[in-house]
Amino acid sequence: MLLLATSTFLQVLFGSMIAVAVAILWFAAVADVVRRSGSGLKIAGVLVLILVVPVLGPLLYFAFRRPEPTSPEGIHMAQEELRREAARRPVGGTGLYR
Repeated sequence: MLLLATSTFLQVLFGSMIAVAVAILWFAAVADVVRRSGSGLKIAGVLVLILVVPVLGPLLYFAFRRPEPTSPEGIHMAQEELRREAARRPVGGTGLYR
């Protein structure tokens, strides 16, 4: 009887450790998606991937996401690219190009 109780305890302990690790992975991935700015459809798609595919979704997200610029030059270049993209977008109207 003691062997059964020990094995059940270890199974529950091991299962709980895996569940906590997966929950932390989910939370970190969702927080990172929300923290980074992007379009609503892109965020929704990534969140569906993360939440529907339990372990593989967050791992794929962290493996294939774009890295953040860390050097001052990289940050400046990223900001300039955002300004150029914003300048190219039409303001008002239908949003259709000529």
